[in-house]
Amino acid sequence: MTAIAQRLSMLICALALMVCCKQKPAGKTSTPSNSNEIQQLIKTGERLENAHADSLPAVAARLLEIGQAGGSKKAIVYSRIFTAHYLWMSSRHEESMTAAVKCLADIEKYDINEAYPEIYGLIANLHKESTNFKMAFQAQEKGLKWAIANKDTAAIIGNLSMKAMFIHSYRKGHGVDNTLPDSSINVQIRALKVAESSPKYELLRIPLYDNVGQYYLDNKDYKRAIVYAAKGVELAEKYDRKRSLTYGYCWLGQALFFTGGRQEGMEYLNKALDITRAIKEPYREMEIYEHMYDCYLYAGDYKTALGLLSKAKQMRDSVRVKVNEVKLSELQIKYETAKKDKEIAEMDQRQTRRNRQLIVTVAGCLLFIVFSIILFLQYRIIRKDNQLRIISSLRKDKALENIAFIQSHELRKPLASILGLITVIKLSEQHVDPEALDKLEKAGEDLDTAIRSIIVHVEEEAKG
Repeated sequence: MTAIAQRLSMLICALALMVCCKQKPAGKTSTPSNSNEIQQLIKTGERLENAHADSLPAVAARLLEIGQAGGSKKAIVYSRIFTAHYLWMSSRHEESMTAAVKCLADIEKYDINEAYPEIYGLIANLHKESTNFKMAFQAQEKGLKWAIANKDTAAIIGNLSMKAMFIHSYRKGHGVDNTLPDSSINVQIRALKVAESSPKYELLRIPLYDNVGQYYLDNKDYKRAIVYAAKGVELAEKYDRKRSLTYGYCWLGQALFFTGGRQEGMEYLNKALDITRAIKEPYREMEIYEHMYDCYLYAGDYKTALGLLSKAKQMRDSVRVKVNEVKLSELQIKYETAKKDKEIAEMDQRQTRRNRQLIVTVAGCLLFIVFSIILFLQYRIIRKDNQLRIISSLRKDKALENIAFIQSHELRKPLASILGLITVIKLSEQHVDPEALDKLEKAGEDLDTAIRSIIVHVEEEAKG
């Protein structure tokens, strides 16, 4: 029984080990010096996104190097963000979306929640530039949701600004009834009030001033357009935000052109064009040609306007806007589908693991119950055996006591009488056969010795 119990104990221990969760091996961790460098590189990359995008690959490469060497998931994620951003600025929209989708998968995998607003903002802009406003708004809303969840005021301001810009662009490009109010200005002003509430958000005011300036320009309120565009230009020059300058110069230039300052207005537009070429953004260059076309068309210079429109069309064909719209949508749909399939597969795996653990747990419980029953039965058998031994021992003790009593009283009494009679016979004058008398005396003495020996033995047994 003891051997069986030992085997069952070993089996239960083995099952317990199977149920226990395996600990993941400790991965590499970033050193404090690497963490500081990562933060500095991220800040540099975010600054370059709006100024010198062609310098982003170097920052992305360094972040990737640190991430792979030191195990920093954050470094890897931001390396992919900056790579996707650079591809977007280079009008390589399909490559940018591919990189952005991979980056989004890494963000979800590594739980780098702070990066969600930026990557969704990038995806939204890619859809917007491909004129797929439906998916642009969906991505923007996801980015805003994460910005709110992260309590990231700067990201909230940026997403609200983006939403307003999308609303305004959609109204212009899709023939929306212009008699209906344009709600984008309300979103912009609300975001601008937050940005103006603290000096630390000064940098975030630039796109808001640009967007508000564009709104008033499109609504032919040129005076307000000049005021807001000039504010945006001032801050963009202060912080060297070259891409933002292309917008501020455009809105300021057009507003001046339409109010009579044609030469000054065109100078601003040409400045925007030069910056766009310098930072190598073909899509933005195409847009500026379209803005210049609007100006010359307004002035009645149809020849120049036609030439600018032709340039814009050529560039639009070169960046393949319509083709990009389809491909970018397909990429994100594939990603969403793959994500759902992955989630379903993971759910199945989790359910399988749960079922396996349940089976092992139930089997372990049954074995434990069987083991407990066996132990209980073994205990009862041993207990009963012990009780029987105690009873038997008591009976033996009692029997020995009885034997001792009989020997010391019942046998000793007649024996003493025999020995006494022998003594009397010896003292009497009657003739008795001496040999018989000696034998009788010898037998009595032997009997007495044997009885005494038994009594001593019984007493020793009783004591021991």
